[in-house]
Amino acid sequence: MIRMIALDLDGTLAIENHQILPATRDALEDLHSNGVEVVIATGRRYRTTRLVIQSLGFDVYAVCNGGALVKGPEQSTLHAENYDVTAVTELARELDLTLFAQRDAHELGGADFIIDTGSNWNDVTHAHFNNNSEWAEKADLLASEPAYLVSGAFDREPALNELSREIASRFPGIYNTIILPHLDSGHFYCEISPKHIDKWHGLTKLHEHLGIEAEHTCTVGDQLNDMAMVTAAGHGVAMGNGHEDLQKVARFICGDNKEDGILDVVNYIHDINKTHPQAS
Repeated sequence: MIRMIALDLDGTLAIENHQILPATRDALEDLHSNGVEVVIATGRRYRTTRLVIQSLGFDVYAVCNGGALVKGPEQSTLHAENYDVTAVTELARELDLTLFAQRDAHELGGADFIIDTGSNWNDVTHAHFNNNSEWAEKADLLASEPAYLVSGAFDREPALNELSREIASRFPGIYNTIILPHLDSGHFYCEISPKHIDKWHGLTKLHEHLGIEAEHTCTVGDQLNDMAMVTAAGHGVAMGNGHEDLQKVARFICGDNKEDGILDVVNYIHDINKTHPQAS
């Protein structure tokens, strides 16, 4: 029986402009009304996650910032984990990369993220700041509050691979790094977080809050930052457009996100819960 479905956003639930396909939206609303908790699990910050929740049409729990932040349907902060970004800021500067440090602005006020001024900004960094100037700040990360939810950098893939290697070499067992494609810019984003932080970690905090166990959870994703939750959940699903390594470990592969692939997952949940009616 399945009591929770946790969905990644980009490449999974969301399409262009933070929208959700109508058939997928209706199916998830029906699932939710039948007692299955619909949850977002994303690397996004909460402000842009809210744009997709608005498209969904009903308020849900959200695991954001790669698992470091858990928000309730009423937009309260249920759990947040910060870390000191000083060491990775120093390393990024050494490699001439610019670090972003994200924070729970919805709860604390102020900017969603701080962009370090201690190195030269590339074009993608400039564009990201300009596109989010209302919610971003420029600051010297070594001179400001060091505790943030998650950090990262935009650049070409080889430069970020070097950053990831150096982090693993200099700080063994301390940080996770995941490199993801950044939209259609040709650049990538390297997300940096404490070793224990991933989407599944955030979902376990939500499990404790709701009294739901891992075997009663279905998770759906498309990229390597979904690996932890897809492998740990009782029912882990990879998108048809997903990374091949994620598809290898998933219980099954559904359709593509732009072709209502999540409907395959909803039908699967309905079939499971018909067999176990006590789940509803």
